[in-house]
Amino acid sequence: MSILVLDGSLLTEALADAGDEDVYVIDQHAAELERLERETADPRVFYLIGNAEILPLPDRSVDRALGGEGTPELGRVLRS
Repeated sequence: MSILVLDGSLLTEALADAGDEDVYVIDQHAAELERLERETADPRVFYLIGNAEILPLPDRSVDRALGGEGTPELGRVLRS
């Protein structure tokens, strides 16, 4: 199960649920992504520049999203 995280404070929850799958953290601020990466050194996590309105992921590429509820882009990237 791959998980998309649009709120960095939910990264710990995502990692607890991810098992061996990938976790994608998206934020529009490089400094925030760098901070999260320093605090959470985990090979399952990918840090990407973007925002909830323009997600840098392919269609139907994630199984679950944390944060960003109600964002139209989630319908595009979620598998279900």
